[in-house]
Amino acid sequence: MSAANRSAVAALTVAVVFTLFAGAPGAATATQSGSGAGSGVCSGVTRCHVRAHADVNGDGRVDSVGVASRGHGANREVIVRVRTAPDQISTARQKAPNWLGSLWHGVARLDGRRGVEIVVGETEGLHAHLYRAMTWRHGDLTTLRAPGHDRYWYTDGAYSIGAGWQVRAGTAPGTIRRRVAIRVSPTRARPFRGHVNTFHWDSGDWVRVSTKKVPEMRQRRAYSWGGFYVPGLPRWS
Repeated sequence: MSAANRSAVAALTVAVVFTLFAGAPGAATATQSGSGAGSGVCSGVTRCHVRAHADVNGDGRVDSVGVASRGHGANREVIVRVRTAPDQISTARQKAPNWLGSLWHGVARLDGRRGVEIVVGETEGLHAHLYRAMTWRHGDLTTLRAPGHDRYWYTDGAYSIGAGWQVRAGTAPGTIRRRVAIRVSPTRARPFRGHVNTFHWDSGDWVRVSTKKVPEMRQRRAYSWGGFYVPGLPRWS
């Protein structure tokens, strides 16, 4: 990564942390649909790989999910395709600047509605990972914004921060916790402070149902908050 890109990503990470505590809206992603004419989900798309077989559109039948990557560096793009019927393939594209590894992350039920969400990489920083979740709405793929109305789902794990998402066993479908721990002292026995915001999907939007502040945390606990703790998704890419 060039020095210019490193500077841009570092600035982005600072903005993300501010967003998590202050809140800010993000931009949406356009999608498009096309006919598959009975072909496979990756047919005609170079460097496309089938990544999952799961019910995406919520009709109770298994769909095929394919992912392809184009370009590199600031110009990298991810293409997500879903085959929901023999003659129907839906396609969504998004920019994925500076993501170095595989863009595929997994499928999971995030909002609790019928059908799984597709999670792919969006932007990778020095230690931050920003993901895009795609969901099925009105017959096509679209972005499922993270709680707080961010277009991305942010995770982080570094010396001064642990940030991630958790779905607790036994909670109602569509309930998810955003956990962020920030280092506030280099010397205290409990050098971190944390925020846990619990959200529930209700009537087409995320609603915050509770907030918990942890004024002092040990480093080990803070670091354990980083990444995804969501069935179907690995903790880290």
